[in-house]
This record gives sequence, structure tokens and C-alpha cells, in this order.
Amino acid sequence: MQRNPLRASSKLFHAVVAVLVLTSITLPGIARVSGRTKQDPHPNEENVKVIPDGTEFTVVTTEEISSKTASEGDQLSFKVLEDVAIDGHVVIAKDTLVKGVVATAKKAGMMGRGGSLGIRVESTTTVDNQRLKLRSSKGKEGDDKTGTTVALVVLFGPLGFLKHGKNAQIKPGTQIKVYTDEEKKVVFKQ
Repeated sequence: MQRNPLRASSKLFHAVVAVLVLTSITLPGIARVSGRTKQDPHPNEENVKVIPDGTEFTVVTTEEISSKTASEGDQLSFKVLEDVAIDGHVVIAKDTLVKGVVATAKKAGMMGRGGSLGIRVESTTTVDNQRLKLRSSKGKEGDDKTGTTVALVVLFGPLGFLKHGKNAQIKPGTQIKVYTDEEKKVVFKQ
């Protein structure tokens, strides 16, 4: 039994035409749908402001942070003190949440050793809801009572070593200078 090569090529031709017709019908519809969901890759320059790396602004603590109760790794919240603007456009709004963490915490100890506390500010959000990395750290040392301890040992013998130092505390509303840790393009809606 011999196959007809003309008939086989005819079937292949019809299959290729069918695929091309289906593709031409469905692709424009897919392109229209996907075009609606994507953002314009080239927004107008007047709708984009760039926050340069190293932009300085101030955040404030929203709660008391103490070396007595804090532990390394505890999450902290701050807020932006004033609007941050680039060319008259607000790129980070006042009162925006700022995230941070306790970097180090040591409780006050015996022999007059003061507590220590280190905090790190990590990120905030731009007006177009992008995460923006920040850098800054603020440390504070508790009052060290070692001088007092030595005097107490001389006057009262070994009981002077029971004198405690003070824990480090950062009060609510404490202002902290922070800096952006990356360059970020902020897109404004028309």
C-alpha cells in the first residue's frame, strides 16, 4: 500500500493554516487584556520623582523603649515627623509608619553597670506604596554608676557592689535622623 504524498502535505497545510487563523484571532485579544493590567513602562517625566540615596529626614519614636524590657530583634514602630518632598511633590507622607528593630539591649547590672540600648530603623513606604530601605541607628547608654560603686565599697565594704546602674531608655517622641538607603522612583497618578 502506497501513501499519497500530495494528500499528506495537504493535511499539513490545512493544520498550519488553522493554527495561524486561531493565533491571529486570540493574540490581539490577549494583548488588549494584558495591556490594561500593566502599568505604562514609560510614565511622563513630570509624574516621576526620584528620591536620591542618602535623603535625610526625621522620624519619631511612638513608644518608650527600655533596655530593661527590650530584647535584641524586637520589632519597633516609628512615624515620619514631616512630609518629605522632592521638587514640591510629597514622596513620603507625614505620619507614615516606619519599621525598625532593637539591635542591642543589655539590662543594667550589679556593680553599677549601666544598661545599653541600640535601635535600627529599617524601612518605610512611599506615597505610591513602595517599600523604601532606610539606614540610621541611635544608641543610648544608661547612667554608669561605677564611680559611685567604688565609693560605696570603700565606705560600706562588699555591700557596695549591690548598687545597680540605670537602664537605658528612649522616650516616645524622640526624634531620630534617618537616611534613605537606596534610590527610588516615585510615580504620581495623573
